[in-house]
Formats: sequence, structure tokens, C-alpha cells
Amino acid sequence: MTFNIWFWPVSTGKAGRTRPCGLVTSSMELTIPMIVRVGSSRMTWIRMVSMRPLRFISKQCARGIVGLFRVPVLAGLVFGASPVAADLVSPYGGETAPNFVELSVEDDHVRATLEIDLSDYPIFVVPEDGSNTSLAERTGQNFHILADGEELQSTTQTIDVRPRVLRQTAASTLVAPRPRSEKVVFVDMVFPFQGKPERITFTPPLNPDGLPLASIGVVAEHMDVPVTDYRYLSQAETMLPDWGDPWFTKFENPNLTRHHKSPMMSFLAMEPRVVRHEIIFRLKDLEKWTNLGLGEAERLTADQVADIKATASKFFSERNPITIDGAQVKPDTVQVSRIEVGAEGLRLIPDQAEANRNTMLMGVVLSYPTTILPARVDMTWELFPDGLEIIPVTLSDPAGAVPSQIYQSDPSVSWNNHLTTWQDPRTAPVIVKTAGLAQAPLITIGLGLLALVCAGLAGNRTARQRYVALGIAGALGVAAAFAYPIKHSLPMMTEPQPDEVASHQVIEGLLTNISTAMLETQNDKVTAALEPFVEEGNRDDVRAEMRRGLSVTLPSGALARVEDISDLNVESFLPEGGKNQHQVLANWTARVSGGHWGHLHRRAVFYRGMFNVSRHGERWKLDGLTILSAKTEG
Repeated sequence: MTFNIWFWPVSTGKAGRTRPCGLVTSSMELTIPMIVRVGSSRMTWIRMVSMRPLRFISKQCARGIVGLFRVPVLAGLVFGASPVAADLVSPYGGETAPNFVELSVEDDHVRATLEIDLSDYPIFVVPEDGSNTSLAERTGQNFHILADGEELQSTTQTIDVRPRVLRQTAASTLVAPRPRSEKVVFVDMVFPFQGKPERITFTPPLNPDGLPLASIGVVAEHMDVPVTDYRYLSQAETMLPDWGDPWFTKFENPNLTRHHKSPMMSFLAMEPRVVRHEIIFRLKDLEKWTNLGLGEAERLTADQVADIKATASKFFSERNPITIDGAQVKPDTVQVSRIEVGAEGLRLIPDQAEANRNTMLMGVVLSYPTTILPARVDMTWELFPDGLEIIPVTLSDPAGAVPSQIYQSDPSVSWNNHLTTWQDPRTAPVIVKTAGLAQAPLITIGLGLLALVCAGLAGNRTARQRYVALGIAGALGVAAAFAYPIKHSLPMMTEPQPDEVASHQVIEGLLTNISTAMLETQNDKVTAALEPFVEEGNRDDVRAEMRRGLSVTLPSGALARVEDISDLNVESFLPEGGKNQHQVLANWTARVSGGHWGHLHRRAVFYRGMFNVSRHGERWKLDGLTILSAKTEG
């Protein structure tokens, strides 16, 4: 006999309301004898088992109803939009756009290089007007440039199909690239002009309503000075060129700008063992403060750059005095580098590269060692370029960075230590308890007790059982007699050895101490930090290997510090030499970070190294270190 059972499940909505989910049908075939044999309790169990999948289906149906309502809404958003409507996009992430344009304003022309996605190519081609112009000549002609309201005529220098230029920044991981072709149509156009226009307007392909027909990323520069980071060109945008000083060229739209806006910027960083002052400055401003003897040269040689760096190092070491906890200090080290501001941020330039005297940018890093994180740091600013009365300054400490400003009328800035949960990092002894086999004297006692028990049991047994018990007691007595003398010949039985957990704790403790010791900026301070976990005779060798194998240098020349150690894997933990000495092979990942000139750099480094360790009671010492490999992830 077959029973058809219909269920109309419901699901609970908001405020305890129920809503129908859908019709579920279940079919069950039973025979009459089967029904007779099944008791009420078994029928209850059958109903419970059969209802579980039905309840599951009911819940999925409830979710499905919500999903069905979402589908038409999303479809309406996607398919209901006009094909020529502009995307709602962030002003950042222009490097991920399918189309891209690089704009360069020179003395007598504007150069525009277009990279056109293959799927958007028709948008950038003007219609045939009957003049029999070729397709190549019509490509890019709907990208317009006006100087003081007068449209400029373009000349196409190059047009071809080539691989897309991959542009990457720190924001590229946050903004996923839109679907785009691997190759692009590359168009290089030049727009000549006369005189020095006050306004230059760039207009991408737009529809009659003024909306962009394609997503276009943009980066612009004036006389080799970047004016913008990676941005979007979604409407007509006007540049206001400063022909006397291109650094001050800007767009009317404040969204089209760059990160480093000021020609001089200051970054004051308070770290556990050092106060670091970093300054970005222009060569043309330095020339006004000190004589560099460059004559009339516009392009500088590598030798001239080296002389400039030496002069700048001495100059900045004596300016902008810093006071730490009430005492005025002098920098321990001063490092000067050539740098360049671009769409990707700051980057170092080798001294051998050609240098433009008018646009050359430099950075100086002054380091002031400290023993602990200061309570207060004061700085008095002395250098203001002509026409600049405000200097942007960023104050950073272990809690983060805070932007501030220095005014010519009030040239002092202070940082006070308000950190309430900060603990100054210090090295400490590595104490790890280890477990091993029982000591030999305890084995002797145990065997003796068992021998006595067997001897006692022999008294109330048959002759055969008595002989067996006495034989076992005698054997145990002999074993007990031999156990004590052999304890010194079996160190693995008498000395506790580290298990997997203990060995992991030993290496983790040593690595934590090593990271803390590497915060020190001076060799004698590093040696002192090694005292809790490295014997005196081994400290120089360990310190040298730490600097050689574990140092991560930032682009500014400063050393990154370890934020975290993870994925520690102890590959082997083997005895070596004496009974308390071991050789350990391990690998781990260190996440390091460091800031320079307003940018925080983070990276993960995978290390593999050999540790020579020794046990002194419950304390573990590092006797030797060899870093076998160091590989930066990514």
C-alpha cells in the first residue's frame, strides 16, 4: 500500500512571523503486515528520521525564496542600465582601468599616450566623414585637448597593438582590475601649442549627456614633475600649469592630485630604540640655503650628485634641532638619497642616473638612538622654501601615524608619549621545562618492590607456584641490582629530553629574543641584549650572523623590524657533543615592517636556519646560529 504525504513547511521570519516556503511531497510504500508489526515508538522514530531531510529542504526553500527575489533586482541593476552610462568608481585605482592615458605637458606641446582595450576600440575611433582618412588616422581623434579654450590639433606618432603595461601600487590589491584584454591598441599623439597657456583641458570620449563612454585611468605630469597619482578621467578636466615652478602645477578638480603635494615634507618617527627624522626636499631649495657650486649646469653628473649628497648630509645634521626628554641631541647617522615621486609613490634613484637640476628631489634620514621609547620629543623647524609658510609633518609611534603641520609663525612641533599599554621590548632568559624517562634510582626501587611482592606471594602457594614466584622475585632482584650502576652509561634514560612541544618553545623563545635584540642600532647595545640567552664567548659570532642573515633593509636604507613570527617548523632537534647540547634545524616566516618618507612597507620573509643550543637546567642558550636561506614572499 502506498501513502502520499504532502507537507507545507514554513520558516520563521522576522518578529516571529512564519511564511510559506513551498510544497514538498513525500511518497512512502508500506505493507499491512509491516504496519501491524511496527509499534508506536518505532513509528515515532520513523517520523523523526523522515522529517529531518524534509526540514532541511524546507529551510533551503526559505532561503531560495529570498534568492529568487534578489535575482530580478540584480538583473535589473545590471541589464537595466544604459550601455553608455558611467561607472560609479573610486577616484583611486585608475591603474586597474581597461583603458589608460598618460599625459605629459612640456614647454611647447602636450604628449598623450593612449592604451585602448580591444573591446573598447570602436569608442576611440571617430566616424568616417567622407575624406577617405584611414582607420589609424581616425583612432584617438575623439580625445580632445584645449589650451586656453582653443582646441589643439594632434599628430599621431605611433599606433600599433602591443601587450598591456601592468601598473601596480599598494592600492592595486584593494581594487580588482575590470575585465580587460591582454593586449591594447597603443596610440602616441602630440598636441603642439604656442606660448604658455594658463589652462589646459583634457576631454575623453563622452556621450551627448557628458558621460564617459569608457573607463579611462590617467596619470599626468608637467615638466617631469608628477601632478597626479593614478586616477580616473571621467569628464573634461583642466590643468593649471605653473610655468615658473612645475611642482605647484595642479588640476582644478582636487581629486586629481598626488600624495606628496608639498615640495618639502617632514616625517618624525618614534620607535623603541631610535627617533628617526626623514625629510623630503628639492635640490633647487637646497641651493638657496647653501652654495653647491653647480654653475650653469642643467644636467648633473654622478660626481656632482655625490658632492651634493655630502653637502646635504652636513647641512641637515646641523639644522632643525631635536630635543628628546629635555636634552638636545645630535644625529648618530645621516643618510641622503636621490628619490622620485611617481604614481606608485616614492622610489630611490641610483646616483648614476641622469639628474635634472630643476626637478631633482632628495630625501635625508637622520637617526637619533635612544634606550627606551621617549616620553617627549620636540623639534624646531628652521627651513622654509620661498613662498612656503606651512610644512606638512607626520608624527608616528607604535600606535600609528598622525598628520600635523609646522607654521612659519609657530615652527615647533611636539610629540608626547600617551601610550598606556606599551611595553618596552626586552630580551629574557629562555626557560623551557623538559620531560623525559624515569630516573634510574626510581627504576631500582620499583624493581626491588616488585621482587618483595613476588617473594611474599610465594609463601601460600603450591610447590610449583612457589618455585615460579621465587624465580620471578630473584630475577627482579638481579635487575634492581644492575639498574643503579648503569644509570651513568645511559644518559638518554637519566636526562630529560625535549619533546616536540618543548623544542618548539625553545626555538620560538630564541627567535623572539633575536628579533628584540635586532631593534638595537649599535653593536654594543646588541651585544648587551644578547646576554640573557647567549653565553659571553658566543655573542660576537651570533651578533654578526644576525646582521648578515636576518637584516631586511628598506629602500631608505633603514632596517625593518619584525612584527610577528609564524609558521615555525622544527625540522630536527638532535643531540650534539655533550649530553645537554643540541643542533636544531628549523624554518619560519617573519613578517617585517618599516616606514620611510611617509610610506609603511610590509613584507613576509621565509627563513631556514641552523641553531646550536645548550641546556643549563631549565634555561636554554643559543651557542651558534647559521641562516641557511632567506626568501621574500611574493
